[in-house]
Amino acid sequence: MASVSLDATLRENTGKGGARKLRAAARLPAVVYRAGQPATPIAIDPAAVELAFKKTGNRNTLVELDIAGDRKRTCLVREAQRHPVTRQLQHIDFYEVEPDQQVTVKVDVRPVGVAKGLKLGGTLRIIRRTLDVRCKPADIPPSIDVNVTRLGVGEFITVAGIQPPEGCELLYSSDFNVLTVVGKRVPIVVDDDDEEGDEAVAEA
Repeated sequence: MASVSLDATLRENTGKGGARKLRAAARLPAVVYRAGQPATPIAIDPAAVELAFKKTGNRNTLVELDIAGDRKRTCLVREAQRHPVTRQLQHIDFYEVEPDQQVTVKVDVRPVGVAKGLKLGGTLRIIRRTLDVRCKPADIPPSIDVNVTRLGVGEFITVAGIQPPEGCELLYSSDFNVLTVVGKRVPIVVDDDDEEGDEAVAEA
């Protein structure tokens, strides 16, 4: 599991006014949450955060927060808020995790291989782009890799047919489709005597 380290400081000025002043000073307001304990407001360097996100490219990266005047904390990002126009980071919510704690995260689905149906003119379609995964923080996978080489046109791979990575459990209450190969649309010539007289379209 990828991880990054970030330096942080405790902050006392909370609320919208305090957050605006912090951003004006080139600092990013953030909060660390921990189950059963009060939230901890902190400030971090937005440039360092952006660099960390680009480095890993993974929404579930473990973040080692070294908070001055406090203790080091291992966290996951719960939410990152960005400005709707500039896309600059405005605020981050972290939640602290323990090494032996089971966490639930959303992990991207990644098809592996070339589906058999693609050679017949079909198109691979990802129906569910993320799956809910429960595991320990160190076992969080960068993606759920699904072998699609045997997938033909009109066939599906369901969540029940996906083997999760070691140490991980896929969470679902009922089976559902995750990937499929759809056929290309081809014209069907309708008999001139047909009352509708229009060209129909069907999937091969």
